[in-house]
Parts: sequence; C-alpha cells; structure tokens
Amino acid sequence: MRRTTAAFVLAVSATVAGPAAAETVLDFPTYQLEESFGPWWRGLVDAYQTANPGVRIKLTNAPSNDHHRMLTTRFAAGNPPDIVHMTARFVWGFADEGVLEPLDLWMDKTDIKKSWVPSQASLAVGGKTYGLVLLNYGWGLVYNEAMLKAAGVTVPTTEPELFEAAKKLTRDRDGDGRMDQYGMALNTSSSTWGFMTFMHFHNGRDRDIVTDRKLDDVAEIARTLGRIQEYVKAGVTPTGLDNNPMRQLFWQGNAAMYIDGSWAPGYAARAAEAVKGQWRVAALPFPNLAGGPSNALAMPKDIPAERKALVWKFIELAASPDWQRRYAVMTGNPPGRVGSVDAEAREKWPTLPLFEASASRPSRSHLPIGFENDYNRFSSIFTEGMTAMVAGRLAPDAAARQIAAGLKREIKGLE
Repeated sequence: MRRTTAAFVLAVSATVAGPAAAETVLDFPTYQLEESFGPWWRGLVDAYQTANPGVRIKLTNAPSNDHHRMLTTRFAAGNPPDIVHMTARFVWGFADEGVLEPLDLWMDKTDIKKSWVPSQASLAVGGKTYGLVLLNYGWGLVYNEAMLKAAGVTVPTTEPELFEAAKKLTRDRDGDGRMDQYGMALNTSSSTWGFMTFMHFHNGRDRDIVTDRKLDDVAEIARTLGRIQEYVKAGVTPTGLDNNPMRQLFWQGNAAMYIDGSWAPGYAARAAEAVKGQWRVAALPFPNLAGGPSNALAMPKDIPAERKALVWKFIELAASPDWQRRYAVMTGNPPGRVGSVDAEAREKWPTLPLFEASASRPSRSHLPIGFENDYNRFSSIFTEGMTAMVAGRLAPDAAARQIAAGLKREIKGLE
C-alpha cells in the first residue's frame, strides 16, 4: 500500500512540475526534395537541428507545378511556412504584397551581399532585400547522343540548326504511322514555364521583353511566337507539355533534345537504361540566354520575432561557405556564393563547368525589368495568347496583338 501511495505521489509531482519544454517546429515545404537538391536540403536540415536543440524543421515536398499556388494560398490565409523557398521570379510579387520580411537587418552583418552572384542585388525592392539567391539560371541543351548519331545529326550551334536537327530527329520508330520519337520537347503549357519557353527564344534572339518600361514591338513578339509555332507545326514536339512531361519524354527515351537548367543531370539516375549512357549537355545554340536568379530563400513577415531569428539562422547556415561548397558537390549546380565550386564538384559533375559558365555569362533577363512584381500577370497573359496560338486558334501576329493589348491594359505604367 505504501509503495502504491509513493508511486502516486511521484506521478503527481511529475505532473505538477510540468512536461519537458515544448519543441519548436519550423514548417519548410520545398519543391526540390525529390530532385538532385534533396540530399543537400536534408543534410542542411540535419545540421541545423543538431546546432539548435529543441528546434525541428518539418521538411516536406510540394510538386513544382503546385508550389507557387500553395504559397499564394497560405499567405492569403495568414498561414505561411516559416521557411519560404520559392522560384525567385515570384519574390517581387510577394514583396509588393507586403508579406515578406526584409532580410537586411541580418544580412548586413554578414558577407553575403559582397560575396554573392550579381543577381542577388535584384532581390532588393525599394532598397530592402527580400530573399537569398540560391542559384542563378544556367541553361543547356540536353541531348541524346545515340539518337543524333543514328540520324546523322551534329550538335546544333545555331537556332536554325536546332530546328533542322529537331525535324531530322522526329521519327516513327515502330512504323505504326504515329511519331514516337520527338526531335525536341518544348514546354508550351499555360504555366509560368510556358512563358519561359517564349523567353528562351526571345532572349535567344538577343531581345528583352521590356526596355525602359516599354514593351517590345508587337512585330518582334510575333516573330518569336511564330518561331515557336514552326516547331509545333513541324510536329517535332508534342503540344501542351508542362515541365514534368517534357522532362519525362526525354529521360524515358522518347525525345532527342530539350532545354533545361543546371539541375538536369540530377534526373539521370532515374532515366531509362538506354538513356543513362547517352545523355549529354551542350551550350544553348542561341546568341544570348534567358538569365537571372533561379530560386531563393525568404522569410514571412507575420511570424513572431523569435521564429524570425530561428529562420534567419537557417538561411545563414545555407549561405555559409561550407554549405555553399557542399551545394556544388552534392547537387551539381553552381551556388550563389561566388567561388564555391571546387575541384571535387567539377570532378563529380562533368557538366558543371558548362552550367557555371552559362549562369555567369552576360545575358538577357527572363524577367520584365521594371515590372518584376507583375511577373504573374505577364506570364498569365503571355501563355494565354501562346497556348491559343499552339492550339491553332490564333495566328502568331494575332496572338502578339492580344498579348500586347492585355499587358498594356492590365499593367500600370507599361508603355
């Protein structure tokens, strides 16, 4: 009886003393967890949790096509993630809406601004910095060497050569009357990546979409749209592809070429066996490239100060020389911190120097300069016109006129 009473007293005493200190959980969704970036993110999270006992990061994957929509919904509902990872082209819009915290208070105490790629400065809005650039866009032409050799095609070095190669590489392999090998896989969907396809060709012609707050000439927009339409009409690409189907078409051995960024080699591990030994990357055959920041880390404005301090610790760790070096080694991508790519990274990822050169070379911007916060509307209006053209409902000149009229109607200050 005494033992039971003693046990009861001990239990009550433990209850009165209260539970152990509550664990702080930081919510962190990213669209890169299942890509080649995944091991780096997981390693970074583990290192952070080890250095910050009592803090756990809830790391989850959100498919890239849904990620921006998810962020928009959560910010609108007042329930943003603690750690915000996003495609950099959306930073300006969120900053303009006032939902992101300026990072200068912390960043100015570090070497980040003087040690980062030049595009880091572009994430400043009104003199305040709203994100840390993790990667600059570096593009390449991913191609299947065996398919090119079989067709007697050399790697294209100009855009006209790219088009002719795509036609020769489009085949009906099994003779059933339907094309089952496409020469080129292009994203012509209504997503923001459909707009990026337009910008590859437009910037590739050495043109920007906006200069000094003026939209490019309608005739020039029509010219770029018309070139994309030639690829569609020639049947060298399926229509309406978004990014995932576009990539699958190549990596499963059903397309000979496509355009992708420095993350593309990370898909090789899941490629069809016939593709694994045959994929190669060459410089894009355009006079200029669609450049700019690729993705960034940011912080929501409306979270408690103590959580902001913890989020900054995570961003600062990601920006550290050691973890930037690991970024190159583990992901095969050129990191934001200049000089972080070492011999180990270059040996492990033979394509890294090509993408590194692409990311650092002078380039046009895939963004509407001066109207970055209107990127979503730019993209939406462009892809509406482009997809109508691809579907055969509009000719390129009509699509260009529709796009220009919509942009000038919807975007204040655009001439």
